[in-house]
Amino acid sequence: MIGHYYTGPCKRSNANCWQQRIRDTVSQGVNEKGYLIMKITLLKLVSYLTLVFGGANAAQAQSGEIFADGVLQPSLQAAFDAVNPGGIIRIEPGVYTEGATLKEGRDGVLISGAPGVVFDGAKVGGKGTFVLKSDNITIDNIECRNVAVRDRNGACVRLENKNLTLRNVKFINNENGVLTTAGAEKILIEDSLFEGNGKAGRAHGVYVSGADQVIVRRSRIIGSKDEGHGLKIRARYLLVEDSVVASLEGVDSYLIDIPNGGTAVVRNSLLVEGANTANWFILSFGVEGAKFDRNSLRLEKNIIVTDREGGSKFINLAEGMPTPSLSGNVIVGDIEYDWPGGNYFFDSRRELKWPDAPELPEVDLGTKGQ
Repeated sequence: MIGHYYTGPCKRSNANCWQQRIRDTVSQGVNEKGYLIMKITLLKLVSYLTLVFGGANAAQAQSGEIFADGVLQPSLQAAFDAVNPGGIIRIEPGVYTEGATLKEGRDGVLISGAPGVVFDGAKVGGKGTFVLKSDNITIDNIECRNVAVRDRNGACVRLENKNLTLRNVKFINNENGVLTTAGAEKILIEDSLFEGNGKAGRAHGVYVSGADQVIVRRSRIIGSKDEGHGLKIRARYLLVEDSVVASLEGVDSYLIDIPNGGTAVVRNSLLVEGANTANWFILSFGVEGAKFDRNSLRLEKNIIVTDREGGSKFINLAEGMPTPSLSGNVIVGDIEYDWPGGNYFFDSRRELKWPDAPELPEVDLGTKGQ
């Protein structure tokens, strides 16, 4: 298939030519299913060709350089302004201290970091590091830390559009790791780390202000601080799976706050409330009022631990919300709840020969975010 569609007069060093060849192929999509498959293939192929055949500049990439569609740019903002819809921002290793706004009309962009890319205290417009006004943006392999702004609501990523994918990101010691405005559609977070985020009880590890669907998979949300929640999600559907949400030594609040209800599933994850938490409750559901037609909370095959002296309460459940479905969970410590059958209880970490708090027990959840 590649030989049929992509042979032609493109020189090996001409990334733009190769990218256009691929885009021309995608425009020939045969049906809805085939088109979607080609879109995925396009992203992988354009990324590969940009990195391997990206011209003399990309081939000789140096630390601290940023490319838009294979062309060297003087700054992240210049790269954001130059990139084409569906294009690629490639960031070479280095510590960067300036943020940028990806303006409207650049949908489908991939922002990809080489190993060793760190944004430290970078912000733009009093909002955060990456302010995204375009749709269907993917960020991969970026570390972002120490983001703070005047209104105490800064973020590594601020989404002001509908769809966002984060993979292999590390967001450390910020006010918000991720902040979205209301009206988002799908937020996908995979294989990522959020550590030490939070500010004044209003900024959190991940704060989705309104979305249709949020999926958090194989990720670690740990050590939230200053009474921030690990996850605060307002969405019609939420899935948290194969992940760790833990206080460690942080003065956090809820591990997971689902303030407006919806359909929420937490499974195969490790939830650990720490000794310093400011909130007795581990989770909340619907406490700021229901906003969705269907409301249900299901927790299955999780390990749920409290290290809080005097124990914890499990779910702050708003009046009128349906009884959560809980099955196959392992409960460690004194966690107050009217537990149904089908869950398993242990008095303390010692009973399981686990290390003392705040060290996390070694359990295989398939997490990759470190």
